[in-house]
Amino acid sequence: MEYFIAFYISGVVLAMLKLYMPCYKVVKDTDPNNPIIKHNWMACWIMFLGFMIILIPLTPALLSDKLGKSFCVTFCDAVLNQR
Repeated sequence: MEYFIAFYISGVVLAMLKLYMPCYKVVKDTDPNNPIIKHNWMACWIMFLGFMIILIPLTPALLSDKLGKSFCVTFCDAVLNQR
């Protein structure tokens, strides 16, 4: 059981570093007044909890650069209300 917990926690941390942080930097450069930037700690915890819930379906985006980039583009478009 401890191996599963270690895998899960490391997967969530990897998702935060590989998927959320690049998106956060793009949003910060594009719109510094965005609520995600203003309330960065709350947004970080919400994303952490969200990644804990959807880690298994999110695994292909962690392993593939193409899917990771697609996730970031979609996430930034949604956060910046561009579509």
